[in-house]
Amino acid sequence: MMSVAIRSTIGGAIACAAVWSAQVGAQPYVVEAETYPVSAVEGPADATVGTIAYIQREAGTRPILFAFNGGPGASSTFLHLGVLGPYRVEVPADPAAALPAVGRLVRSENDLLDTMDIVFLDPPGTGLSTREGADPEQYNSVEGDAMAVAQAVIAWLERHDRRDAPIYILGESYGTIRAAAMLDAFGEMGAQPEIRGVVLLGQALNMIETSQRPDNILSYVVSLPTLAAIACYHGQGAAGCTPEQGALEAANFARGPYLDALFAGQRIDEATRTEVAERLQELTGIAAEYYLANDLRISKEQFRVRLLRRRGLVPGRYDARYTAPLPPEAGDTIGPDAFSAVSDLYANAMPGYLEQLAIVPDPQAYRVLARFEGTWSYGGTDSPFSDWPFMSSVERAAANDACLRLFVGTGLFDLTTTIGAADYLLAQSELPRERAISKTYRAGHMFYSDPDERDRFLADLRNFVAADACA
Repeated sequence: MMSVAIRSTIGGAIACAAVWSAQVGAQPYVVEAETYPVSAVEGPADATVGTIAYIQREAGTRPILFAFNGGPGASSTFLHLGVLGPYRVEVPADPAAALPAVGRLVRSENDLLDTMDIVFLDPPGTGLSTREGADPEQYNSVEGDAMAVAQAVIAWLERHDRRDAPIYILGESYGTIRAAAMLDAFGEMGAQPEIRGVVLLGQALNMIETSQRPDNILSYVVSLPTLAAIACYHGQGAAGCTPEQGALEAANFARGPYLDALFAGQRIDEATRTEVAERLQELTGIAAEYYLANDLRISKEQFRVRLLRRRGLVPGRYDARYTAPLPPEAGDTIGPDAFSAVSDLYANAMPGYLEQLAIVPDPQAYRVLARFEGTWSYGGTDSPFSDWPFMSSVERAAANDACLRLFVGTGLFDLTTTIGAADYLLAQSELPRERAISKTYRAGHMFYSDPDERDRFLADLRNFVAADACA
């Protein structure tokens, strides 16, 4: 059933890879772990990118999905064991249920391996990759990080003789910024892989619209539908409302009376100000008096700390269906996140999974999360909240390639990258409507932790690939 063969250096792949051959589903697959030498700028390689790939033996022009998480500093563990790999960590469907002490790996019966090969990418310093001795400033940047990962994609395609295969690039969270920037990196390299789709989960391309500085009124507009959905989920919104209904009503109110009121600022008349605050209370469950005391704008942090205060609970940032005890000393912000225990299930399961596969020399050396010294440069300024045009990279690539399409998936209960921000991103985009689709899932940032939403997403992604008009 299993055969292991250590590879020597082949076509740029460093000699730490092994091959595990097994029957996955109805087809034979090879599972490979490799590292590829890369550089953040023009010059000699001084770091590596790690890959773990599930490949059909007779692949031909089969589509390939390259997937990575975000951070910065996260390996691909969460996508690997959460949704895209042949095995997944089992998470209880009910957010109120007790979590297991150890995540149990179960077979993913509806994975995508019957239709595409999947390559998980670990950027320099994460997973099995390295960046020791390299200039950290070069890799602590959108451009350098994207260039390194793009180089690994091209090297992987060349080594496996797959340059003509249709390619899909999937990034989650910060990885959505990496995915967009890689399109520019391919152009700088003079490499033109057959990219048919870019998939963004928990998109962060317009992070400026989620930076809740007091004077960034648009951030409060795009966040309101999420606040309303969460309030309805926890029974704090209008009587009998559903999260979907609450989000829709909040979106309509936010784009009209709420935006008008925020724009009016101190010139708004008192009657209108009170009327808006009362409607905000109906939608979000936060008292009108609190909205009035805060100029009709409260941050997502203020919302989560106050929503369930009377119950002594605080919803999670990454998935507000989950709750944790509210510390008595809590102010307008709070550090712990109720969803962290779910993330830990994936992280803690990865070394054991790699050990079972027997494809790496030391599974315990796999870095699920890496902490990098220094700050991360997002381009122009050292903040993800500056007005840096991440989406324009996708638009430029799509203008030059009629086959490139965009898929955006967002969690309804995600307080970090919200549904309103995703809607605003596409509304402002020059990308033709028929080449971009957006889906909302009834869970949080890692919406695939919910088994039903995971299945929905996989079906949606399968349909997205099947709809490739250039195939």
